[in-house]
Amino acid sequence: MSPPGSGKVNFNSFCTIVMPFLEDDDDEAMNEELKEAFRLYDKKGEGFITTQILKEILKELDPKLTRDDLDSIIEEVDEDGSGTVDFDEFMEMMKG
Repeated sequence: MSPPGSGKVNFNSFCTIVMPFLEDDDDEAMNEELKEAFRLYDKKGEGFITTQILKEILKELDPKLTRDDLDSIIEEVDEDGSGTVDFDEFMEMMKG
């Protein structure tokens, strides 16, 4: 468990925040929930998270992912090759 105020969320907390949205049929509610989850990692409010942070999130979601798996996912998600993932890219990944 991350210490309060550290700005970090452990995997269980992340799932608790995100999963209800993924199970909800209401697109607007899902978008709001994913927006909130994205904000947890976009600590400075810059409108993006780094691909390194996304790799850490994905590794927490599925510890069996290899470095190659993670690189492949990042390559697919980070369409513009910027090294960052904006909210639209994040949404597309989360919605599959």
